[in-house]
Order: sequence, then structure tokens, then C-alpha cells
Amino acid sequence: MEKLTYHDYQVFYRTAGDPQNPCIVLLHPAFADHRVFDPQFDALSGDYFLIAPDMLGHGQTQPDATPDQLDETVGQVHAILDHYGIRSCHLVGVSLGSLVVQGFADAYPERTASVTVVGGYSIHKNNRELQKNQNKEILSWMFKLAFNMKGFREYIARKSSYHTVGYERMLESSQAFRRKSMRYMQGMGKLFVDRQEPIPYPLLIVYGDHELPLALEHGREWVDLEPRATLRIIEDAGHCANLEQPQAFNTVYREFLAGLAAN
Repeated sequence: MEKLTYHDYQVFYRTAGDPQNPCIVLLHPAFADHRVFDPQFDALSGDYFLIAPDMLGHGQTQPDATPDQLDETVGQVHAILDHYGIRSCHLVGVSLGSLVVQGFADAYPERTASVTVVGGYSIHKNNRELQKNQNKEILSWMFKLAFNMKGFREYIARKSSYHTVGYERMLESSQAFRRKSMRYMQGMGKLFVDRQEPIPYPLLIVYGDHELPLALEHGREWVDLEPRATLRIIEDAGHCANLEQPQAFNTVYREFLAGLAAN
């Protein structure tokens, strides 16, 4: 693990590959950490330079005290890219991470080569119903978090998974999340920016076929709203398709990147 001092605390992140290769930044779902991208590190690090931060309150990024919230991940990614002298990157985000990568692309379009959203939704358009659904889910999180941390982690792993392998990997990667980590999650709302104009970057939208029906419906509507978007459904996968069907996801993602390079 690498670390970078940011606002008087340390942000931890994993890297692999040659920094001279095209860069991919990967941001994990809520309550997990960089380990949800282990299958992508194994498959992609030969051709790309991979960076996977642990977001605030997740994994090893555990400040003693800071007013920063989760939206500050945008600035942290920017600082990590500056550290390596990287001017442009591809961004991959899963669930909560997908909101953050869109936030980065909105703040720094000139540094965004592409965005891939896995199990997420737009921060700009047609997102009211999914936000309402997420707010209801947060109330359930808070109740379980307050009384049973072990049960909370198991609940999150079940909600994020369709297969046992996904459950086990999510459960393992959530062990560093603590009750105090919830303070940073309040920054989620700051990522949403209403915009009606098309996004300026290529967008790959990925869902597992066992994703929530509301999310799948949103994805089909989202791809119609964005001329530069592509929608792919991974079979036999749930919320974190990159984790449950890594070979299928890696193939889809490589095809997406190859298409960008060919244009």
C-alpha cells in the first residue's frame, strides 16, 4: 500500500503496473475497500497503471479527526494523480464509488479519459427515485450499525451480492469500517449536480442482471440520455458485477477501452 498526506491525514491506496502506461483509477463501494478490485489488478496491471484508494473511513484511510467528508475523495484522487504526474485517467467506480468518479469527472473533465459506473446511477439526471430508495436504505444501515456491527457487515455483504463468492469478498473487505466512519458518509449529497447538457466523456454503464429492477430501469433510461454512453449487463451477477463475474467484467471493460483507443 502507498500513502499520501492530504489535509493533515494519510490517504492509503494500492497501485500496480507501470506509471508510464495509461492510468485507471478504481473507487470501491461503500463499507468496502480497495480489495474489491483484486480481480481487476490481476487482469489489467500488465497494460495499465492502476490506482485504488481507500476512501475516508474505509480500509486503511482512518484519520484521527478531520472535517473532510466523502466528497473530498475527488480532491484526494486529484492529488494522487498530481503525485505521479498523470494528466488524464480512466475512472471506474462501483456503487458509491461510481458517484465519486462522476464527481471527479464533473470537477476535472480535462483529466477524465472515460468513466465506468458499476451498479450506480447518474449524479446529474433522472436520479430522484434512486436517491429516495438510497435514503431509505441508509436508515436501515443506521439501525443495524448502532446495535450490531457484525450483523451490519453481514447485511451489507448480502445486499451487495448474488453469489457466495461476492458475499465473502464484500464481508472481508468491510472489516475496517467502523461506526465512526459513518460521519464521512454525509458528504455523499454534495456529489449531486443537476446538469441537462450531455456529459463530455465516454461513459460505460455496467449492471449485473440481478441488480435492483429500479437500477436496471434507470440504466436503460440513462444510456438514452447520454450520447456517449454504453450500457452492458453482466449475466449471473448482482450489485458488484466486477467482483462476482470478474472475467466477464474484465472482458467488457477491455473491449470498451479498446474501442476508445481505436477512435
